[in-house]
Amino acid sequence: MNKLTPKQARFVAEYLIDFNATQAYLRAGYRVSASVARRNASRMLTKADVGAAVSARQQELAEA
Repeated sequence: MNKLTPKQARFVAEYLIDFNATQAYLRAGYRVSASVARRNASRMLTKADVGAAVSARQQELAEA
């Protein structure tokens, strides 16, 4: 698995707060309009590394 960029790692952390990808994308520091954020957040979740990081972190939280 490739390493996530700092913004991608932040997106994963923010996404796990409320599972709102658009808001997580904006809170992660991407400065775009809401419609662009919605589209890019959806794309972000389809990236293998990001999806794997979300799944791994969810598993860690479930075990805790």
